[in-house]
Amino acid sequence: MKYLLYAGILGFSFWMISEIVEIVNGYNPAVYYLTSGYHLLAGIGIWGLYKVQSNDKNKLGKIGAIIALIAYLGLTYFPIAVMNSGLNFSEFLEANPLYKIPGGFWFLGMILFGISLTKTKYFPLWTAIVFIIGTIIFTATPLLGWPTILANITNIIFSLTVIYMSILGLNKLNNNH
Repeated sequence: MKYLLYAGILGFSFWMISEIVEIVNGYNPAVYYLTSGYHLLAGIGIWGLYKVQSNDKNKLGKIGAIIALIAYLGLTYFPIAVMNSGLNFSEFLEANPLYKIPGGFWFLGMILFGISLTKTKYFPLWTAIVFIIGTIIFTATPLLGWPTILANITNIIFSLTVIYMSILGLNKLNNNH
């Protein structure tokens, strides 16, 4: 189970770094490759967060984690495809609407998982709030035309929160053994 949490720490570190690079240098290959790595590892990390705080009664968390994991895997190549297309994010989605499907599943899975965090109380309540609000802001920013910097900053805070949760989970696992 520890390796699942390590994957989450690494994946969300990739996302945080990609957001910082994007703020400083705009979109460039590093941003796309880091985001692709994030997608590959983050779903595994979310599954790790589910496993570390799960019990048989946490059906909502299980469903959310499974949906998010599948969506993350479905989005792994997405940043590379955007980079290779020469289009911006919105133009790419218009030309390739199929990618909206895993994006919608990601939103659903993350919201369900965030709600489950409020019920298990394994992690501090503020982490669940950041999880839910971060998911909503990230999704709403391109849909509502909000400034990209809002999503960048939200994603950095969101990543730090998930990294914190993963480290907290690792510490609790270490204390139980």
